[in-house]
Amino acid sequence: MVLFASLFLFGLLGISDGYIYVPPKYTGSDFKFWLDNNNGDLTSNGAGILKAKLYADDDRTADGNGTVCDTDNRFTDEAATVICKAMGYKCAENWKLETTSANLPALIDNVECTNTSLPFRRCRYDRIDTCNREISLKCSSRCDYEFSLLDSEGTKSKSKSGLLVASNYNGMRGTVCDDNFDKAAALTICREMGHTCAASWSSRNDMGFEQTFDSSEKKASEQDMPIMLDDVTCSAKGVLQNETFVESCFWKTESDCDHSEDIYLTCGCMLEEFKFSTVDKNNKATTNGKGLLIVESKSESDTELKGTVCDDLFDESSADTICKSMGFACSKSFKSVGERRSAAWGDVQRKYPVVLAEVDCHAQIQGQCSFSTDPICDHSEDILIKCGTEDQCPETPTESF
Repeated sequence: MVLFASLFLFGLLGISDGYIYVPPKYTGSDFKFWLDNNNGDLTSNGAGILKAKLYADDDRTADGNGTVCDTDNRFTDEAATVICKAMGYKCAENWKLETTSANLPALIDNVECTNTSLPFRRCRYDRIDTCNREISLKCSSRCDYEFSLLDSEGTKSKSKSGLLVASNYNGMRGTVCDDNFDKAAALTICREMGHTCAASWSSRNDMGFEQTFDSSEKKASEQDMPIMLDDVTCSAKGVLQNETFVESCFWKTESDCDHSEDIYLTCGCMLEEFKFSTVDKNNKATTNGKGLLIVESKSESDTELKGTVCDDLFDESSADTICKSMGFACSKSFKSVGERRSAAWGDVQRKYPVVLAEVDCHAQIQGQCSFSTDPICDHSEDILIKCGTEDQCPETPTESF
């Protein structure tokens, strides 16, 4: 009984690496926030040490003030955004913890906000009297960025691929670091540039991309183009609701990156660029959606791109998406050829190169599939697929970012 109670309590509180997570206690109060220059004066540039004053819900009278602390590293981009909005700004550009040598008069601690569209009274926090870990915050009212893709000469890319560059409200432009960049960020930014999907992304070095207009070996202060954004993350909910970059993303304008970490981004929808089919062991096209999966470029200028699909990152959502593109209702099953089946499929496989890999489709966003046309695979990883009709298919699966 004691063991059960202990396990229940640990499950309720949450344990990570021996640390017991205890959620903040309070919610529901209104605060007035401001940014202090560390000398007791308000700042006028949207940057400073975060301070707060508590107002009673009934009479709105002052009930103390002090520093906003973060003893247990709970403060996040979401909390920074909510608080900046509470002060009349549109977004949070940067924040960091400042450790002081002495304990300071404090008011609240361990702020946790989960939704940037809700007011601060919906966030959770602890009350505290003193602390030595205060928050330095920078807010902004000019949060809009325009994105573009550049070729190696620094001109606008004529394709859907290139070095990702962000331009701010005053025309200053710079690159985007790959720290924390993920498929939600890639999709949101591709949409900002007028594309429907994001195909792939990587750091400039990983792509072997050389900029003739800039050098990754220069110091940041010597760059022809600075690093504009770092730690770009976008919410899955925002992606599903087609929110803009400003509405659903977080970022920092102070970077600890060098240009080897610049994002090289490819936008575009897999199903707009490629068509799929299946062949049997004799290389005859099948109409039942069963066989070796073949991909072919739709563009007449790229007719030479035709071959097999590698199983890297391939999953049920990828299989379903491809089967639906061929006129079926779902994928019943898929597997890689493997070493044991290579004897049976080897003759037809040798007729094609492996041309597509890392196909990763999202179940809830129609047509959103990341992929690579630079596979590092062999034919043992080719996909064999079996598609199904509507009466053979289960309910549509769900997925989150």
